[in-house]
Amino acid sequence: MKFWAKAIVAGAILLAGGCKPGEGTEPPAPVPAEQEPEVSREALRAEHDRIYQEALAVAEASRGAGHPALWTLADEDTTIYLMGTVHLLRPDLDWRTGEIDAAIQAADTIVFEADTTSEAAASEMMRFISQQGMFSDGRQLTSLLNEAEKAELETALKAVNLPLGAVQPMRPWFAAVNLSVMQMQRDGFDPDSGVEQVLEAEGRAAGKDFGYLESIDQQLGLIANLPEDEQVEFLVSAAESVEEGAEVLDVLVAEWADGDVNGLGVMMSNEEMMGSEAVYDALLRVRNEAWVPKIEAMLDEPGTVLVAVGAGHLAGEDSVITLLRANGHDVAGP
Repeated sequence: MKFWAKAIVAGAILLAGGCKPGEGTEPPAPVPAEQEPEVSREALRAEHDRIYQEALAVAEASRGAGHPALWTLADEDTTIYLMGTVHLLRPDLDWRTGEIDAAIQAADTIVFEADTTSEAAASEMMRFISQQGMFSDGRQLTSLLNEAEKAELETALKAVNLPLGAVQPMRPWFAAVNLSVMQMQRDGFDPDSGVEQVLEAEGRAAGKDFGYLESIDQQLGLIANLPEDEQVEFLVSAAESVEEGAEVLDVLVAEWADGDVNGLGVMMSNEEMMGSEAVYDALLRVRNEAWVPKIEAMLDEPGTVLVAVGAGHLAGEDSVITLLRANGHDVAGP
């Protein structure tokens, strides 16, 4: 099984897409069932489960500071705090620390990945989903699946009480995200308890300013522009992850809550665990590289900023932290 199911789809959607999808590409025809025997998927599952177990052992042997990591980038008149977030959390998880609270209080501006809550954002999201999340040519989702993949999807949909007809108009990437979120909510993870939601509510109550590193088109575009066969694999992996439940997500949240940046990088923020270079680039590398100059530009304005983005972006060899340090910045933190 591709590690998408373990590291991304079941990983609280810690990562998302990048640029606006291209136009006019002809989707590949679905692969006939006889060209992809079940044994090949079982073999892939076994191989990627082996990779996962090896990564899990490394992560469990690694230790953090016992609380979510926080970094600081500063010059004479500007302080930038960088904090990794998880977009859905169990409501009873206490992730606050005195250091984090102090950074929140000190920040004049809180910067998120994208605006997802304003009226303008809601309108943009509706437009994007209608254009990039749904079929516009009369096809149905299952027309892209072989019999084994369709059976896997139907089993997962039944587990989250979602009828097949509800996802038939969806392109594979969008069906995968919907299935993943429903799985996480079924297993007790709440979007309203996610770090961004908490920070935004407190920031608005305190009259803070907000900034964003990308648009919704940029956040979801790269994943929507993945080749259709990769999107199908994404969907099937999401379906397979429903069977596994919350185990992997709990591991990732535990690594984040412990501040184990090395462990999180091993579990999530590397190409092998993503399943393919295309997915890794779409969900991490391209976006990180686009964000770094925007963060550097924040040093030109006096004040205090808290940058709060998915934790996967701040771990691993291509992380925002690594790129900032490679550019010569002194970034204090793990």
